[in-house]
Amino acid sequence: MRFVSRHCPLGPLVVLSVLVLAASPLLAQDITKVAPTGVKVVFENDQVRVLDVTTQPGSTMAVHSHPAMMVVTLSPGTTRFTSSTGQVDTVGADGKRGAGAYRPAESHSSQNVGKTNSHAILIEFKQAAPSAATARRPSLPAPYKWVSENAHAVQFELTVPPGGSVPTHTHGNHVLVALADATAELTNQDGTKQTINQVKDTAQYQTPATHSGVNTGKTTLHIVVVELK
Repeated sequence: MRFVSRHCPLGPLVVLSVLVLAASPLLAQDITKVAPTGVKVVFENDQVRVLDVTTQPGSTMAVHSHPAMMVVTLSPGTTRFTSSTGQVDTVGADGKRGAGAYRPAESHSSQNVGKTNSHAILIEFKQAAPSAATARRPSLPAPYKWVSENAHAVQFELTVPPGGSVPTHTHGNHVLVALADATAELTNQDGTKQTINQVKDTAQYQTPATHSGVNTGKTTLHIVVVELK
């Protein structure tokens, strides 16, 4: 029997397509896919995705990708990150509750190499950072304290004892992370009032608002606010 060999001009393209398709799942791995039990999506829109991430000692996460993001620590833990290029970075050993850290877009695997659970809120920025000409310049009055700033957002921290108050101020789109259970009353720009109950170690996305506030509860109000630019 005679076999006839015929040249196929699409051959290289077919091979290339197969290689790309084979590689794309690895490149596109999402943290919610590699660690479905330890990662919860709190909120997502076209600007941000807010994740609640908990890891236990010894637990690992396979290679996954993040856009630029901020990490707000709730329970410090020691995590070893291995980048897609093999670079190893261990963070969190000296972590502080409520601290925020900016991380550029990256792909990595991770392992909790400490002796305690690690718990953090991840705020992933889904759009490119605004230009200096178009970026908001968030500013909040005392007792808010400026903590840090990056190309995407500004972090503030607020501590208000029972009976304490916050003067009228304006928020843009922002993520609020509660570090303690607390109750407060807000007075909106139109004079209407609303009672809010902050739940410890939770995060929520909030839209622009102008209001003042009073801690009407029996515990100190303690929050981190990440204002988007």
